[in-house]
Amino acid sequence: MIKLVLSDMDNTLVPFGARTASPRTIEAIHDVLDAGVRFGPATGRDYVELMRFFSMDESCFMSGIFSNGKRVRVDGEYVRTVTFDHDVLVRIDEVLRPEEGMFLICYPAETNLLNPAYGVGTTSDELAVFEGMTSFNGGVVDEVPDEPFVAATIACKGGPERMDRCRALVAEAVPEVDIVSPIPQWFDVLPKGVSKADGLEVLLDALHITDDEVAVFGDAENDLAILSKVRHSVAVANATDEVLRCANYRVGASADEGVADALFEVARAARAGEMPAFLS
Repeated sequence: MIKLVLSDMDNTLVPFGARTASPRTIEAIHDVLDAGVRFGPATGRDYVELMRFFSMDESCFMSGIFSNGKRVRVDGEYVRTVTFDHDVLVRIDEVLRPEEGMFLICYPAETNLLNPAYGVGTTSDELAVFEGMTSFNGGVVDEVPDEPFVAATIACKGGPERMDRCRALVAEAVPEVDIVSPIPQWFDVLPKGVSKADGLEVLLDALHITDDEVAVFGDAENDLAILSKVRHSVAVANATDEVLRCANYRVGASADEGVADALFEVARAARAGEMPAFLS
């Protein structure tokens, strides 16, 4: 039986560019919860962004994996929070400074519904491009502020060659982190050893649920580690080729509410004491 469903947000549960989950998707989440199955995000987004995505309906993410595993939440309480060493972020900023179109964005551990983030060493015009692309509110600063940050991303304007250069620069200068790309021109920064997969272990242990009792939905590079850990790994139809090869099952595209369709089936199957049809 499936006891827990986890879903990536951008381009999986929510079509890329949409600011909120659809009413039907939220209805499907509540159907799953009402059937006695837990639901939560497994996402690079943090609490404030999730409040916006779920139209202030916190019941949709009382448990889950936030900020790519740096936060794990169980029944409304954080059981894990990992923040960045200030020196690590400073060194990432330093290595990106000479590179045109590359800059660091830092997200405070303590924030508010305006969801401010800091674009380091960039311009307001450059930052605005990525604000619109990834739906966050930012401000420009000259250097990394000395405060706790729970998330960091790298904007990398350009094609695959520029992305590869960014990977190489950061890997050489800051080996304490990994960078993964959920979408083109964008990297999530993770402390070495921290990921959605790592957060899954913490979450399952806290909930007393096994790997075989969880279904995970994803679409991109930052989902590969967690999809590789579970038997019931599910790719949306618009996923990258690498994710489509990795996942054991497939549902409809994000734009077609494929995860919502699957959630309604999870709820039906839970009430009937069966496995969902798409996992057969």
